[in-house]
Amino acid sequence: MKNDEVIKKFRDFISLRNRVSLILSLVILVFYYTFIVSVGLFPEVLGYRLGPSAITLGIIVGICLIVTCIIATGIYTFFANVYFDKAQEEVLQELEGSSLLEDLKEGKITYYKDNK
Repeated sequence: MKNDEVIKKFRDFISLRNRVSLILSLVILVFYYTFIVSVGLFPEVLGYRLGPSAITLGIIVGICLIVTCIIATGIYTFFANVYFDKAQEEVLQELEGSSLLEDLKEGKITYYKDNK
């Protein structure tokens, strides 16, 4: 495999991994900020009691937020274990095979695209 192809594969891997992380992080961030803003703007809605118990709508929404975070973490862990670890190992082996790994470590070449 040519050096340019190996670097492109490495860049694509890094880009995909960063994109998945960013999307999941943004989903959680939007959910948290929406919850916090709704607590500030609509406290009477979140304070609504569900039946004769002490459980409020805010508690249910908070639990759903926690469950969403656990699910997002599980999704990233699934991708990391099934795809990212294997793809990373393959890319690193190709980089070692083409002697580009040392150049990356020393900063002679970068993993991001140059605008040249």
